[in-house]
Amino acid sequence: MKGKTANLLLRSTLVSVLVLTAACTNQGNGNSTKPENTEVAGNGGAGEAVSMEPLGKIDPPIEVTAIRTVNSNLKFENGETIENNAWTKLYEEEFGIKIKYLWVSDPSQYDQKFNIAMASNKLADIMPVNGIQFNQLVEAGQLEDLTEALENYGTPKMKELLMKDGGLGIESATFDGKLLGLPVNPGSFDTAPLLWVRTDWLEKVGLPEPKTMDDVFKIAEAFVTQDPDGNDKNDTHGLGAAKDFYGLEPGLEGFFNGYHAYPKSWVEDESGQLVYGSIQPEMKQALAKLQEMYANGYIDREFGVKDKEKFIQTVNAGKLGMFYGADWSPLLFLDGKTLDPEMEWKPFHLPSIDATAARPQTEYNIDQYYVVRKGMKNPEAAVKLLNAASHDWDREKYPLTDMNMNGDVEKWQYALLQAANPIQNVETYEDVSKAVKQQDESLLNLTSNPGQANFYKGINEFNNGDLNGWGFTRFFDAITVLYDYHTKDQFKMTSFISGPTQTMVEKEATLLKMELETFTKIVMGESSIDAFDEFVVNWKNLGGDTITSEVANWKASK
Repeated sequence: MKGKTANLLLRSTLVSVLVLTAACTNQGNGNSTKPENTEVAGNGGAGEAVSMEPLGKIDPPIEVTAIRTVNSNLKFENGETIENNAWTKLYEEEFGIKIKYLWVSDPSQYDQKFNIAMASNKLADIMPVNGIQFNQLVEAGQLEDLTEALENYGTPKMKELLMKDGGLGIESATFDGKLLGLPVNPGSFDTAPLLWVRTDWLEKVGLPEPKTMDDVFKIAEAFVTQDPDGNDKNDTHGLGAAKDFYGLEPGLEGFFNGYHAYPKSWVEDESGQLVYGSIQPEMKQALAKLQEMYANGYIDREFGVKDKEKFIQTVNAGKLGMFYGADWSPLLFLDGKTLDPEMEWKPFHLPSIDATAARPQTEYNIDQYYVVRKGMKNPEAAVKLLNAASHDWDREKYPLTDMNMNGDVEKWQYALLQAANPIQNVETYEDVSKAVKQQDESLLNLTSNPGQANFYKGINEFNNGDLNGWGFTRFFDAITVLYDYHTKDQFKMTSFISGPTQTMVEKEATLLKMELETFTKIVMGESSIDAFDEFVVNWKNLGGDTITSEVANWKASK
């Protein structure tokens, strides 16, 4: 159930249809909108003229304290610094907001410095925080409610951007009807697993494309026993895996999803309670089948010691025929395509063990919120700064070389608040498909997503016989499959959309290590399938039950 704030925000976005700029590009060719109305009221306090326009200027100007991370390799030029650059100047000129950094930190040191600041009650007015820190501040009552600030000061464009995930991010930041943070949601589209198969091998062994899990089993067997590479040696693998067990290339989540099991994810049971997917009965059934496949040699026998890099080498050497992985996986196999131009990979919807369609699981991918210290005089300042990240500024006044990129200088990183488009790949599919079909590059939305040019160029190259375009062409094939899942609402998002609970922070790493070790031993035959039942008991006793209770409390708070 979405919070009241999400519903209000959704209604406000229905009044306009906008073309959005993307998360970090901050590009555009439009002109700045000038504010007209101000009021001596609102959050600004007595005697202070506060613009009620989302892009209006606070007069007199205000100083806002902030903290943030800055990568050690971030480049500056022309005397700019993180305190003095085109973005900080825009904040002052357009909004009357002067940024004063209490401190900046390398990302590796940020958590430690933030924890000290929180413990000593020396919080900045505006802060980026991760999911753990966000929950801590929520529980401590140290965050300002941004509900009215967002309603009154958010631009329609920025509100629509926040709602492109259907309100997921806003819901995750809403507690008891109060919006306590502005979520940064990069989307979970890319976290969904797909089944990748070497279709040139399929033709050699005379099997159809996979539609069911039985097809997967038959293909894995044929790829091992029928010499698909034609070298008269028993040296090919069926289903690929790696020692991490889970992951996007390769990972086994997609295999489990075929059994309607969702490892490392939180799902609703028949009573509506949230339960941990890895301990559900469907997992045991899938593990038993994996154990059987491994015993028969249909799974890479070295997966228990093979890391991701070795897996990629196996594919590029032409020794693997099938795996579950990410949409971008073909970009890892360009060397293999060069060595063997006949090598061909194709992405497929996840096959199911029964008549019910398999749903690819996706992660809760929000791990940053922009928050405002409780008691801050002008909480609308945070909303205005987020407006700046998605507004089409006058490029004569704010050229892209100052605000976005200038050669290899990533000036978009200077912005204190940055926007994110959670359905960027959905829009990429729509734009690139039209552009390729009509052979019209102007149909690409390069302002919001310059990466679309890579797909357009790659697809056209490959269609014209240039293998250099193969990787992006197959990447786009995968996006096409994921787009189909998206339009049919078939992704299986974890139902726990929050930062880690306290016990997760303390014990989740240990519990996950136990899970991976147990499941790996089961698959490799070092433990019987009944070890799964023992694992479930241990998981519950060693903190799982407490975590489940905390998750239930979180759900109740929504």
